[in-house]
Amino acid sequence: MTLKNFVDIAVIAGCIVTIITLIKGLLEYSRQGAQKRAEHFSELRRGFRENKLFKELLQELDEDAQGLAKRPFKEKRELLGFFEDIVLMANSKLIKKHVVHYMFGYYMIRCWESDNFWNGLNRQSNYWALFRHFVQEMKKFEDSFSFKIRKYRL
Repeated sequence: MTLKNFVDIAVIAGCIVTIITLIKGLLEYSRQGAQKRAEHFSELRRGFRENKLFKELLQELDEDAQGLAKRPFKEKRELLGFFEDIVLMANSKLIKKHVVHYMFGYYMIRCWESDNFWNGLNRQSNYWALFRHFVQEMKKFEDSFSFKIRKYRL
C-alpha cells in the first residue's frame, strides 16, 4: 500500500465520518425542535384543562347555556384570546392544524356558534377576524374528518 492509497482511504473515511456526523446532527436538531413543540403544547393543554374559568365556560358552551350571555366581557375575551394564541401557533406551523382541530376545534366551533356567548359582542368585528377565519377552517376539518394516525404528531 502506497502513501497515496493511504491518503485516499483517509480522505474517504473522513468524508464518511463527516456525513454521518452531519446526519446525526440534523436528526438531533429535528428531535429537539419536536421536543420543544411537545413541551409547549403540553403546557398549553394543561393550562386549558386546569384553568377554572375555562372549565366553566367550556361546560356552558357544551350546553350553549343561557348563563353565557351574562358572562363579563373579560371572561369571554380570556377564552377567545387563548384560542387566538392557538391559531397563531397553527398559522406559524408550531402546531399542526389537524392537531389543533383534534384537541381544541370542537370548543372553538361551539364558541363561534353560540349566540349566548356572543351576546353583547360583535362577532363580525375585525378584532375577531383571525378567530372567525380559523373556525371556518376547523369546520371544514370537522366536515371531512377522517382519522389518519400519521397526521397527529407535534
